[in-house]
Amino acid sequence: MHSPIAKVGPGSVELPRSATPIVKANDLLFVCFARPDLAKAEQYLRDFGLVVVSKSEDELTLRGTGPRPYIYRVTRGPKARFVGLGLAVPSADDLETLSKRFGRPIERSNAPGGGSVVRLQDPEGVEVDALHGYAPSELLPTRPAIPHNAPSQIVRVNDTQRPALEPPQVTKLGHLVLEAPDFERSVRWYMDTFGFIPSDVMCLPDGTPVGSFMRLDRGDQPTDHHTLFVATGLESKADHVAFEVVDLDAVEMGQQVMMARRYRHAWGVGRHLLGSQIFDYWRDPWGQKHEHYADGDLFDANVPAGYHTLDRAGLYQWGPDLPDDFVDAKMTPRRLLSVIKTAVTDRQRFNKMIALKNSVAKPARPWR
Repeated sequence: MHSPIAKVGPGSVELPRSATPIVKANDLLFVCFARPDLAKAEQYLRDFGLVVVSKSEDELTLRGTGPRPYIYRVTRGPKARFVGLGLAVPSADDLETLSKRFGRPIERSNAPGGGSVVRLQDPEGVEVDALHGYAPSELLPTRPAIPHNAPSQIVRVNDTQRPALEPPQVTKLGHLVLEAPDFERSVRWYMDTFGFIPSDVMCLPDGTPVGSFMRLDRGDQPTDHHTLFVATGLESKADHVAFEVVDLDAVEMGQQVMMARRYRHAWGVGRHLLGSQIFDYWRDPWGQKHEHYADGDLFDANVPAGYHTLDRAGLYQWGPDLPDDFVDAKMTPRRLLSVIKTAVTDRQRFNKMIALKNSVAKPARPWR
């Protein structure tokens, strides 16, 4: 089932597409986090721009303005942690295929929208729900993108642009970034199980892949440059979740609202290099990064993967430099134990982690 990572030249490594994925997911539906305080989580997510769908003593679901019944689920738990994600598959036969391959039952979903679900776990224990047959929700009213005047394109005459100072309208859950100690095993699982396609692969100077931006395989239908990014990390966790808003002004007004609410800023506003999104990152009360973005790239399945050396400059085109604390590299006792264990039992992986740290250590711009 798992195809190897193949050499393509001296010092370089290719991350080939899966020739025969089990199924091909066609949408990222939701993310799920556990939180000890649902009221605090709800307030943050409302301020961020999400809309409450349902809530009880132990669970909260929220949506954007698009057709997905919900895009964010919060369950009550003793500590804050990432739980998992939901992916849509095109047919009931896909659920049957997953059920037989993994020995998991097909269940009826009791979440908003219903449908049928096969509940899986990735190699790191992340819960991955495969869904089909859910009922889409009615679209919520969304303001149109503000037309921008340009020297050769006059589109706004006798009119002004005055976006409201309010939480931006989130249109959808755009992508999720996962860290995994065993990058090769995790990235192949998502490619071989759900047909994810590498769009851009981040490599160490010696050509070793350490992260992959991956998109859904929708054939000739354009899809986001990345829906899932899997990266090498000390532990299994979600680095950030990203939500699309309508335009640059929504990103900027979102920053104004989050500043006014005294949340902790993580990075932005800027424009990414790979994917091209205009971005702004904020931390929730438990430190989890959430991204507002607009104007991302769209690719169909015909575009081959790009390969890039990982460094700080490759993370953005313009904006403030990546803050040192963005990577969440604080050496907790748990992480220190993991580093010591890796250094003793897997020297190759330990050396990869040191090289990864060094790759993003230097400031991206010489004038900073």
